Amino acid sequence: MTLLSLSSANPVTVKNDEGNYSVCCEPVCYARANMINESLNTSVDPCDDFYQYACGGWIEKHPIPDSRSSIGTFYLLREELQQTMKSILGNMTLQETGQNITGKLAVAYNACLEVPEKKDQLPVLRSLMNKSGFGEWPKRISGVRNCTDVLTNIPIFTLFGMSVDRDLTELTHYVIQLDQLEFPTVGRNQLINPNKTENENITKAYKELVQTALKIMKPNITEYEQASLADKIIEFEGQLANLTAPPEERRDILALYHRTNISDLETNFTNVPLLKMLNKQFSYVNITLNDTETIELFAQDYYNKLNEFLRDVDCDLLYNFAGLRVMLGWAERASAEYRNASFNLTKASRGVLVDKERWEKCVDGLNNMMPEIVGYLYVQEKFSEQAKQEVEDLVRRIKDIFNETILQSEWMDNDTISAAEQKLKKMISKIGYPTWLLNTTYLEQLYKYVPNLNVSSSFLEMVNHIETNNWKRQLSHLGEKYDAASVWIVGPAIVNAFYNPSANEMVYPSGILQGVFYQYGLPRSLSFGAIGMVVGHEMTHGFDDTGSQFDANGALKQWWTNQTRTEFKKKAQCFIDQYGNITDEEANMTISGVNTVGENIADNGGIRMAYKAYERLLEGECGGEDTRLPGLEDLSGRKLFFIGQAMVWCSRMRKERRQQLIQYDPHSPDYLRVNIPMQNMEEFSTVFNCPANSTMNASNRCVLW
Repeated sequence: MTLLSLSSANPVTVKNDEGNYSVCCEPVCYARANMINESLNTSVDPCDDFYQYACGGWIEKHPIPDSRSSIGTFYLLREELQQTMKSILGNMTLQETGQNITGKLAVAYNACLEVPEKKDQLPVLRSLMNKSGFGEWPKRISGVRNCTDVLTNIPIFTLFGMSVDRDLTELTHYVIQLDQLEFPTVGRNQLINPNKTENENITKAYKELVQTALKIMKPNITEYEQASLADKIIEFEGQLANLTAPPEERRDILALYHRTNISDLETNFTNVPLLKMLNKQFSYVNITLNDTETIELFAQDYYNKLNEFLRDVDCDLLYNFAGLRVMLGWAERASAEYRNASFNLTKASRGVLVDKERWEKCVDGLNNMMPEIVGYLYVQEKFSEQAKQEVEDLVRRIKDIFNETILQSEWMDNDTISAAEQKLKKMISKIGYPTWLLNTTYLEQLYKYVPNLNVSSSFLEMVNHIETNNWKRQLSHLGEKYDAASVWIVGPAIVNAFYNPSANEMVYPSGILQGVFYQYGLPRSLSFGAIGMVVGHEMTHGFDDTGSQFDANGALKQWWTNQTRTEFKKKAQCFIDQYGNITDEEANMTISGVNTVGENIADNGGIRMAYKAYERLLEGECGGEDTRLPGLEDLSGRKLFFIGQAMVWCSRMRKERRQQLIQYDPHSPDYLRVNIPMQNMEEFSTVFNCPANSTMNASNRCVLW
């Protein structure tokens, strides 16, 4: 398809057999037409493989960079955000005296950039390990079995997931939440099955990483001792991983949830000195707990198994494992040898060929550690008020459609319909950034425990100050009132969107309100297909298999009747079977229909709601006259809607990364996030005139919302 030359900024109205349509002649429309033209592969029939039709051209033109495990339109937006922050942070003046919080961020960013050029900071690392109780790490295994002293002194987060968050029943309070341990460095499956052929390279690289960490702390131990200790620690970690439940068994939050207190836990699980372990952490903020303190436990089975496991564990091995957990959080900033070993593990697990540039790691790392401050700088550079208004309008329109869908539901009984309608009505939208983000006094308070940062100090010391601040801030919430309006679960400088069930809220950070998702001046079909699909997706999460276990106020509660829940499970099973019968050829792995069911329900419901909202706009407010792009006039507004949705997911991915995500990510691979929802929509086949029983016009469809 050829593009028209840029000759007029005025819309052109055309009439054909389909009725009237206008052609957008604004520069933004020419640019988007060119983007779509480059993305399409018109040699593919959209009724055979819509993903390849919409994204085939893009995929052919975008090889994966050596430093990436994947590339996609979504990922390119993240790179644009990184470049924006690189420019902002790189141009800030460094000050040592009278630092405000943005000044501290600038000093930390500069120190992060200098890490590879500076000599190793091993004395700083060893000092921090010593302060954390691991000055003797690693210990030689002695066989001591009474581990009360060790358990009392190691950080609780080396054995449990622990947070202070919103109480799920008393919603105005914070509460201590305990969960099973997670394994962010090497996945659960790899730890449990280290000798499987597909895991061998990862296991080998992880062992080298552990040995490197051991050598940093004890340079004089022999290679044999390093290897022996590493094997024992990794085997120990694998035993812990085996105590945990896989994600497929953790989707029923009501079944996982146990509201208890410290006394009951210590009575029933005598090998976990919980009160002492928790008080060690809360002593940092001068809070002393007693044994009546409420605990929300989400992993009673893990707690029980861990209690039995600790009955006869080698205490030095326990100490060494906990020390490794702490060490892995710090060593990258202190040792070039460790950074090399860490990259080798990334290479094995994700398939990358070269390491990321240092500035990228620094931008991402500081955005994770100081999201409010990075966000404060970002929104002043990039925030779009038009984008916020567009999302607000989409939320209103899609809510109307969703409400009608609830009222017309044939599988929900009247009581559940009424409660669902109330939940949808109360669902909050947080768009862009919180109002307090531009209040610098408030921001200073968020980081009040971070002292002035000396320009000549090591980045590791600065990270310790920032992470200590964040941990103290979280612990300090205990005893405070929970203010749902002011709490944002993420910072603004993120290209993603979220549904938070415990507050019944959708969050659309500033970072996603741009690019392929939204651009001011484009035909609204593209906005409905892209950012509208995202709105519908997050809204549907409130009524998926997990979100539906939280009520209108965010309380964890079974508000569906048994009859409705049974009917829901039947419909959800259709998606479980549909996706679970797909084998990803490149990864040579089967999709987990159970682990992905919530996201698949949201993908399918989201695009369906967004499309219905677009149809209503088109027919009800535009008299059926759509707006098309120059040079692509054969693509109606309805076709552009589906192309806009698909282009969000145009991507390529390395085999290793694909295998990793299929095992752990609750989302389906990108091509399935396009093709399966389209197959399940009769409207798609109507728009593209797909013959009966063509690939995209499936005879058996899964529909829930």
